[in-house]
Amino acid sequence: MATYSNSSDTDLLLLIKDGQEAAFTEIYNRYWERLVATGYYYTRSKEAAEEVVNDVLMGLWMRRASVVIDSLPAYLGTAVKFAVFKVMARNKRRNEALNGRLPADVETAAHNDTELHLDALFMDEWLRGVVEQLPEKARLVFVYSREEALSIREIAGKMDLSPKSVEYHMTKALKAIRDSLRKMSIFLHSFLS
Repeated sequence: MATYSNSSDTDLLLLIKDGQEAAFTEIYNRYWERLVATGYYYTRSKEAAEEVVNDVLMGLWMRRASVVIDSLPAYLGTAVKFAVFKVMARNKRRNEALNGRLPADVETAAHNDTELHLDALFMDEWLRGVVEQLPEKARLVFVYSREEALSIREIAGKMDLSPKSVEYHMTKALKAIRDSLRKMSIFLHSFLS
């Protein structure tokens, strides 16, 4: 595995755009303590700060292909501050609901809807990132199948391929998505344990 301890932040960002997990690990190791300290300053809870930092760093990894960053420390620091403020606002609303200032069922329903919406956006963005990295034919087959709801036969006609070739490319796309999901779950498990 390559080591990137002497790489600049700009180089690391370019490397993670290419999916280099070792470069992301270097960013994680380089900024973890500083970001947790920033989070702790606002939350006064080490666990809450660590959770926020994990979320921010995971967000960086998930958006690595599209995010534009001029200064990595400034970007991460600002992201941690906003994430902390978001958590604080959510906790304040939750406390108000528990203390009877808001109808609990209204607040809980809104919170659950927001969480479900954010989870769906996260998974949609993650899947889009994985699909963008597929070889062209596998990507097109997947998009035609899932987004345009075309059958194997229709995709074969549209792409001038045999149905067996379409099935091959679909299998290839689904395997890549499964592998990426497995890697993400391993990655998340290592962050959460």
